Formats: sequence, C-alpha cells, structure tokens
Amino acid sequence: MKHLYNLYYYFLFKVKDPKKVTAHPRYDKQIKYGFTVGSKHYYRLLHDYDIFESRFRYLKTFYQEVENKLTSNDINQFADATGKYIEDYEKSLHKGEPQPDLLAKAKDLQSEVKYRSEWLFEPTSLYKYASVFYFDLQEDILDYDVEYNHEKIVYWSKKKTLLILFLKELMTGVDNLLALSKEDFNTYLSELQQKNDKQQKLILESGLLSNKNTIEAEI
Repeated sequence: MKHLYNLYYYFLFKVKDPKKVTAHPRYDKQIKYGFTVGSKHYYRLLHDYDIFESRFRYLKTFYQEVENKLTSNDINQFADATGKYIEDYEKSLHKGEPQPDLLAKAKDLQSEVKYRSEWLFEPTSLYKYASVFYFDLQEDILDYDVEYNHEKIVYWSKKKTLLILFLKELMTGVDNLLALSKEDFNTYLSELQQKNDKQQKLILESGLLSNKNTIEAEI
C-alpha cells in the first residue's frame, strides 16, 4: 500500500504545482502549502482545529515544552547531576580530601538551569512542536509517529531558515528575534548550541548518563 501511495504522490507532483494542492489526498481535510526541503513538500491543515485527537495530544505536550524551555526530563537530569556532584563533594569531605571542583560544578549546573529558563525559545522543542503541524502527504496524520517525525526533524535541521518560519507561524512574543538579521540569528542559534553542549557535558561528567540518554539532538 505504501508503494502505491509513493507512486501516487510522484505523479501528483509531476502534473500539479505543490503550492496549489489544497486537499489532502487521503483524508477529507483542507490543507495549505508550507515549505519544501529537498524534494519533499510539507503542508499544514488549513484549520488547526481539524488536527486529529491522537495527534493533538502531542501538540499540547510539545507546546508546553516550548513555553517552559525546560522539559521535566531536562529538569530531572539537571537535578540528578547536581545532586551527584554534591554527594561526591560530601564524600570527599568525610575522607578528609575535599574536592571543591565538585561543588563548583554543582553551582554551574544551577546557573545553567536558570540560563535555560531565560531562553526566548528552545530550538529542539520548537522543531518537535512544528512537526505536529507540518506533514508531507505520505505521513499518517491520524496519529503521530514518533520515529517518523524524529527523522523528519533531523531532515529539517539541515535548513536553518526553517526556525525563522516556525517562529513566525507558530510563536508569539519573539518579535525581537525576528528583527535580527540572518547573521545575528545564526549567531544566536550558535550561542544556544554552545550553551546546550556545555550543559550536556556537565551532566555527562556527573557519571549518571551516557551519550544515548542526553537531551535530544543538535540545534
């Protein structure tokens, strides 16, 4: 069945401008063109209230992530790593061999949590949030396939300008970011990436996590 759909979409775009597709070929829903990455065209529903219930649950979860800048998983990782540094520092005191660098790392993690909460938006969460709204016509939009959408986000991350589109289309209160030049916006993203890398390094050094359990992927 999937191969039949692939063939259908191939011929659909051979004869029709992707920007003129206004109805979903599999579901009785009106859609509108969003953007293209490589050879894939992405759309969103014309009316957001048409999002299917199973998919909408993910929308609410990811929206909360974007608003909070920190997921509950992030907070737990920061808290566990901070606690581990304090615990190891206390052990070093009992041994009569104090290691102040452990306490310094715990304080660093505290400041990193505060810094993260002040971000204007969290890029990885914004990608996830956008992945619910935007879909290609081969995607099953009755629900939200986590694996399929992870691959979609990795694909999107190669086109940095999409973040600006997502900010414009999906977010409010970020006018100061949208006013930045492309170079300044890329600098902002680069700084966030550096901070994200530093945070992950501090958490990994605590010895509680492996690279496989760290927070999402690259911005």
